[in-house]
Amino acid sequence: MIKCIFTAVIFLGMIISCNSGATKSSESGKAGSDNPESGKEKNMNLVYLDTAENMYNILCQGWVMEDDADALEGMDENSKFEIPYRSFYFSTEGSFVKNPRNAMDYGKWSFDASTKTITINNTIEREINKYTIALLSADEMILVNTGINSTTNLKFISPGRRFKNAADDPFFLENNRWRIKPKAKEPDSLIHQRLKDNIHFFILFYKRALAMDDKVISFWGLPSCFKWYGGGVFLKKETELKENWINCYYNKEQAMQAYALADKLLSQKYNWPKGEQNWLKLNLAVLEQMYKKLDDIH
Repeated sequence: MIKCIFTAVIFLGMIISCNSGATKSSESGKAGSDNPESGKEKNMNLVYLDTAENMYNILCQGWVMEDDADALEGMDENSKFEIPYRSFYFSTEGSFVKNPRNAMDYGKWSFDASTKTITINNTIEREINKYTIALLSADEMILVNTGINSTTNLKFISPGRRFKNAADDPFFLENNRWRIKPKAKEPDSLIHQRLKDNIHFFILFYKRALAMDDKVISFWGLPSCFKWYGGGVFLKKETELKENWINCYYNKEQAMQAYALADKLLSQKYNWPKGEQNWLKLNLAVLEQMYKKLDDIH
């Protein structure tokens, strides 16, 4: 039996039209708010980098390779196709997360202003990458991988904004520790915490989509045992679980312990915000309740 929670108001439309791929926010209710480009006030939780006074400040945000930026639109979460989505998330704290929708890596990064060089110390690949900046603006960056003597220009784009508090960004390293496979079996308490941290990641993911006014919302490549719909949260069938989620745990047995907790979690009752039309805010409200209720489930 597939467990699900949904808002009854839009259930019929969900059956007819929803899938778990990327969704344009304009089709499902406006995703964001505080968009200064449309004359609204700026989001007070964000730093707008168009007025940044140094290169390091501009670098500290999320970057996606331009060639990959449109790849997520229309991608079904369960698609068998693998697409590259090359990206960097540089934190002001000196940590980074690389390619979180593919084979994620992470570690420390630094910037040398005199040589305009970014140095990335990869933890999983155990190698150091060096890139020289050929061009940099608030929302565009061209890198050259000088570490391998390449001359190819790699163009990245960004929203030109970041959170004032690094911990509010879902792609901040500390918000992705749950994805790092443990080296030994974990006690029940840590399995429970991994699932809770997984849910917390998606709470931040929804909040980021709202704050950044994202036009396309995609969950492709992000490890989860849940399916996300406009006004609904489902538990995946066991056969639908991706390896990237199972590998967040020591082995499949421990992953299935977390799956059993998620199954119990979706059996609880949740309150949907009355009168809310924005599907991101609807799902976010329930996710926040799930996060709290998980403490009482064992």
